[in-house]
Amino acid sequence: MVWIPSVEYIIVLFEEEIKTAQLINRQGLMSTLDKVRWGIPFQNVLTIWDQVTILYKEIAENYYFSDGNKRIGSLLAYIFLFKNGNDFSPPLGEIYNVTSEVAQVLKSFEDLKDWF
Repeated sequence: MVWIPSVEYIIVLFEEEIKTAQLINRQGLMSTLDKVRWGIPFQNVLTIWDQVTILYKEIAENYYFSDGNKRIGSLLAYIFLFKNGNDFSPPLGEIYNVTSEVAQVLKSFEDLKDWF
């Protein structure tokens, strides 16, 4: 069974890591977690790589929090892969560059999935 974070888990993690911001779009975050769990309509069966890509891309691109969306998206991708038995250790500085591109909607889903 695949571990998927709950909204409450993300909020606690967020409050520990990014103390000055708050959740501003709970419904959007819940929708993202549903996509991670059930997939995007008309997509094939999800792999762990599809799931982490959805989680990371949706949080980094959208504004669920008043600040720290890219940081929490990156941290959640790492935790998600770790808790599901996969290593995630990109070269130093690469996650910053990729996350910046994702936030600017410059990375396609498939390119990002290949990166993971």
